Amino acid sequence: MDESGRFRGQAAAPRRALAANCSAVARIKEMTIKKGEILVIDDEEVIRSGCQQILEMSGYSVAVAENGRVGLDKIIQHDYDIILTDIMMPEMDGMELLDEIGRLGKELVVIVITGYATLDNAITAGRKGAYDYLPKPFNPDELLAKIERGLDYRAHLREVQLLRQDRDRNMLECSNERARTLTIINSMSEGVLAINRQGQIVLMNPMASKIMRLSEERAIGRTVDEIVRNPDLKKSIVASLQEVQAELSSTRLEFDTVYGRAIEASITPIIDENKECIGTVAVLIDVTEDKKIEKMKSDFVSYVAHELKAPLGAIEGYLNLILDGITADKPQTEHEMIEKARDRAHGLIALINDLLDLSRTDRKKSLKEMHAIDVEKVVREAVEFYRNRAEARSQHLTVQVDGQMPLIRANEEDLFRLYANLISNAIKYTPENGDVRVEIKRTKSHVRVDVIDTGIGISGEAQKHIFDEFYRAQNAVDKKITGTGLGLSIAKKIAEDHHGYIDVTSEEGVGSTFRVTLPIIQDE
Repeated sequence: MDESGRFRGQAAAPRRALAANCSAVARIKEMTIKKGEILVIDDEEVIRSGCQQILEMSGYSVAVAENGRVGLDKIIQHDYDIILTDIMMPEMDGMELLDEIGRLGKELVVIVITGYATLDNAITAGRKGAYDYLPKPFNPDELLAKIERGLDYRAHLREVQLLRQDRDRNMLECSNERARTLTIINSMSEGVLAINRQGQIVLMNPMASKIMRLSEERAIGRTVDEIVRNPDLKKSIVASLQEVQAELSSTRLEFDTVYGRAIEASITPIIDENKECIGTVAVLIDVTEDKKIEKMKSDFVSYVAHELKAPLGAIEGYLNLILDGITADKPQTEHEMIEKARDRAHGLIALINDLLDLSRTDRKKSLKEMHAIDVEKVVREAVEFYRNRAEARSQHLTVQVDGQMPLIRANEEDLFRLYANLISNAIKYTPENGDVRVEIKRTKSHVRVDVIDTGIGISGEAQKHIFDEFYRAQNAVDKKITGTGLGLSIAKKIAEDHHGYIDVTSEEGVGSTFRVTLPIIQDE
């Protein structure tokens, strides 16, 4: 401080002046004590210690830092009410410190103190988040006045924060269910369309508007026939609205928009307490980028598989030739080693075939031929394909059909692969003399095929991942049952490609039931 009691910094002799400033200290002691935590950041020790002494005498808790970097560390570790910082400091100056504080996302009250007081500095500091500006030289009264105003502002910030919290809480607890639901729906990253019983659009959130390239104002009140361009989506919505004594079930489909975007849609009827359909909701998800990534993955898998298949096939062929040429005078161990090598090569080829199947199921559905297919015929073909394998294990492989089955629209090759995978798995994981039963049933709008076995079963935890690529249940690994971990993943992809789904129920040591549900062809 100088003789007038003002802090000037290095140019003055503040150490002597501070001790002489008894009148200022007396005034401080007479002030009403207000608690608050202050951090003083200044490279001049006299400024730090002087401010600390004045503030502590006034009842504040004070911490100090000799430069911006040390101060930033303290700010990260503790929540201060006021930050007093110089501008010109080594290592990190005050402006840089303000930038770092802004990145922290904390609402802090920062007062800049400096001997380089210019209007430009004040404006710059304010833009960077500083609350106030205290030029040197200053006296204790000026310092304390700034602190008082800063604490008032800090209290205001806290009040605003509490008001924000109250506002958010009130929004979540709002008794008006429609307003709350609309707020949530409009914030969703998925598109949402709500259609009433008469087929009119009653709700369209911003993402649905973006996906359909149609404003909410133009859509609300108009019918599905007027608004929805894609025929598959329109047909699914209309079918959902026509449900009588409807059950809560969703219809899933994929389609491409006229703008080249890939969309996944889920159509679910809205059911009242009398189980009557009073409308439907369509959830739309733009999966264009996901499809691009899937195609890249599929192309890579296909490339690797093709590159490996030929040499491995040759290896298997050579091993077969060697085995055919082995006579009784060759050592038995040599024979066993070559057999193991052949089996390993055969296992690799099986893996590659599964990878190729996986790649084929990842291809764009528009490249696949879909026809009206008799599910029972395809299931019986798959059963007969594996009958010899079941008989070799003394297993009972049977088919039960619940009446005449309607046709479904499907790719026959994929459908055979789907059911064959499930039947093959059931035989593989069922002990000798066990039962494998395939049941074909019809619901109102779907055909369901259940593959039921009396095998080793699947734990509840494993069921959560059983359709993941390359996943194998631990009990299958422990029993040394070979497999690639791709069969069920392929089955799931095929079911979804046909707008259906697959699920499983199982109990360890009892058996498993895999259910595939696919939509029937609706009358045009």
